[in-house]
Amino acid sequence: MKKYLLYTIVVLGIGSMLTTSCLEENLGVGNIKQEMQGGEGWNKNKTIEIYYLTNLSDAVMGAVPGVIDYFNGLGNACSLGVIDRVDVLGNNNIATEIAFKTSRFSSYALNKVYMNGTDIATQGSLLLFNHKINSEEGFKITNDCYIKYINVMTKTTTENPIDILVPFSTVRFSNKEQIAAASTAFTTLNDNQHAFIMVGTVKKDLVEDLKNVAEGLEGCAFTEVAKNPAADYVVFMTGRKSWVLRETTDALVSGDLNAYRLSIEAGVE
Repeated sequence: MKKYLLYTIVVLGIGSMLTTSCLEENLGVGNIKQEMQGGEGWNKNKTIEIYYLTNLSDAVMGAVPGVIDYFNGLGNACSLGVIDRVDVLGNNNIATEIAFKTSRFSSYALNKVYMNGTDIATQGSLLLFNHKINSEEGFKITNDCYIKYINVMTKTTTENPIDILVPFSTVRFSNKEQIAAASTAFTTLNDNQHAFIMVGTVKKDLVEDLKNVAEGLEGCAFTEVAKNPAADYVVFMTGRKSWVLRETTDALVSGDLNAYRLSIEAGVE
C-alpha cells in the first residue's frame, strides 16, 4: 500500500513542466467539420479552442512520436490540449516525455493505479497548456475514476487574440457505477466558484446516463462531440450553458488516434 501511495504521488507530481513554447503557429488540422449548436451570432472574438486526442477505446495511447509532432506543429495556436489514455507503465513515463518534447506545462488526470504484470502502472490523461498554474483539484468519484479540474488561461483564435480563463475539467467514464457516483462532484463543479466546462470520454452505451446527470444540474448542457459507430467511447462536453460548442473538426494523428478541435464560445448569454 505504501508503495502504491508513493507511486501515485510521484506520477501526480508530473504536474507543471517549467518550459515555454515559442514554436511556429500552424493549425495543422483537417477540414472535416461538424456544426454543433452553431446558430446565429457566433462571436469568434470570444472563441477558444480545445484539442482532444483519443482513439475512443480502452487501448493505451501508443503514438508518442505522432503526438509530439502534432502539438509541435500547432505551436502557440494550441492553448489547451488533452490526450486520452496516456498511461504510465513502470519506468516508461510517456507523459513527462510528451510534455518535455512539446515544451508545454502539464497536468495529469488520474483514472486509476493498477498492476501491469509485476509493475505498478497508472491510467490517466495528459493535459498540456502554455503557462504555469497555481493550483489544481482532483475529485474522487470511485477508486477507478477521478475528475481533474484546473483554471487555465487560453487565447482566442482571432488575429488580435485576448486571454480567456477557462475553468476546465476532464474525466473518463467506463461504467454505470462511476456515473451514478458522480453527482456530488458535478454539483460542486457547477457552483459559482468553479462554473465548469468539462470535456472527456464516456462509454457509448452510457451516454444517456451521463446526459441525465449533467442536464439535471441547473444551467448545464450536455453535447456529444465526437462519436464513431465502430468505437467504444464518445467524446462529450458538458458544463455551464454559457460555454457553447460552435464547431468540431477532426484530424488523424497516427494510426487510430484522432485529434478533435473544439471551437467553444465563452460567455454566451
